[in-house]
Amino acid sequence: MGTQVRSCPKCFQLMWLKQDHYEVLDEQTVRAKCPHCGSTVRFQLVTAGANAAGPKMGH
Repeated sequence: MGTQVRSCPKCFQLMWLKQDHYEVLDEQTVRAKCPHCGSTVRFQLVTAGANAAGPKMGH
């Protein structure tokens, strides 16, 4: 996985998380600390469907 861009569920600001800024908990979940508010948040990864490999720009 590369850089993850997510919105913090606590402060609603975008977080640009490089691979060394988040922890992989299992094959579907990552955990990170928001650089803005300091909250620890979890994200589910999309592993199936049209968005599994990220946004398809220009398709």
